[in-house]
Amino acid sequence: MSIRCHPALVSLLLVCALTAPAAARVSPFVRLDFGGGDLRMTDVDKSITANQTELQAAGYPARFQKAGSAYGPSAAAGVWLTPAVRVGATYSYQKARHSNQLLSTDPAIYYVQNLDMRMSEVGVEAAVRFDRLQGLILGVNVAQGRAEASEDRSTEGLITEHLDGSMLDVSMTAKRTKPTYGAFIGIDQTNVDGVAGYIRAGFQYRDMGHMPGSSSTFNGVTTTPGTGDTVWMDFSGFYLKVGVGFDRVR
Repeated sequence: MSIRCHPALVSLLLVCALTAPAAARVSPFVRLDFGGGDLRMTDVDKSITANQTELQAAGYPARFQKAGSAYGPSAAAGVWLTPAVRVGATYSYQKARHSNQLLSTDPAIYYVQNLDMRMSEVGVEAAVRFDRLQGLILGVNVAQGRAEASEDRSTEGLITEHLDGSMLDVSMTAKRTKPTYGAFIGIDQTNVDGVAGYIRAGFQYRDMGHMPGSSSTFNGVTTTPGTGDTVWMDFSGFYLKVGVGFDRVR
């Protein structure tokens, strides 16, 4: 796996190198956090809204949830090049799961849609901390992101323009890997024992576009495999994280 350096990250690393004192001692750090943020799943939300509108037009009380937010942990480990400048390796994972259902016995109708969207990233970050400003920290990162999406949809008894009332189960999975980029700001403080605590807000760019995938359709009698691309999928968004860590006391 190769990771191309983003220009902002290269610039920050260059500034770090130019400002680092010659006698500075390298000191290790680790950070662990959990947080969440929004997803810019515009086309996914449009598809969900279209299904809801079609069912409502047919007289069904559909109220569906849109793509919404994703949550998960992340971690970083590396070195402080100076008391103010650090670089390190990063890993993050986030998941968003949503279920939309329409169930009724009179008339007998059944509609269930389960969406699962995941993103994992491995990369590098660089950051500058200003202790005189209560630990204000600014940073950038670049990573290789792996996106996964799956949908399971079951219908029976529904009669609309695209659903004729027969049983239909559809399963789809899609994956794609692309570079991702981000920037963040926060407060990162370390006590005299080396224990750190922080809060961070940022934006991560994770536009995956049309993701190639495979599908399986079951009509109650036969199963038909298929291939194709998803609607446009964008995992980008603003996020907020809270975490702890450790810095070796120097």
